[in-house]
Amino acid sequence: MLLHPQQIPIAAMKWIGFFDNFEGRIARKTFWLASVVVFVIEVIIAAIAAATVEEFAGEGAGDLTMDFVLFFFLYPQFIISLKRGHDRNISTWVIVVWYIVLALFDVFRFAGWLRTNPNQNVFSIENLVAFVFIMIAGVISLALLIELGFRRGTYGPNRYGADPLAKA
Repeated sequence: MLLHPQQIPIAAMKWIGFFDNFEGRIARKTFWLASVVVFVIEVIIAAIAAATVEEFAGEGAGDLTMDFVLFFFLYPQFIISLKRGHDRNISTWVIVVWYIVLALFDVFRFAGWLRTNPNQNVFSIENLVAFVFIMIAGVISLALLIELGFRRGTYGPNRYGADPLAKA
């Protein structure tokens, strides 16, 4: 049975509205709360999906299922990062390019073109490529986490909207 929009609680409507557009700014508190909520939901769904698939499809199938769930959750993470980036007055393209790189990383793993579990030949080119990519991605991710998660947003309005911490 579908709910009429008037039957959906206001808090749920705010969350739905939060993820349905790329505009606006969010403060650090909202960034962290939204990130934690999405992460917890992501972990629960990934664990349930992996356990269910592994039960029916056999060992190893759960890993691929978990990877697909994590890939699916790139979208809400992207929206959260984008809105926080707007508060820091970071260009939309910086966040877009970074999430494209993360999505391509997942696609390459799905296709088998990039292995993230090392093989027995420690010095293989396959292991080297994965190691270099993961190290570079880790450094950039840490820099973005510091930028988005720990630094205050732009004071006053900027090109993306009003200051979310401004007194109304």
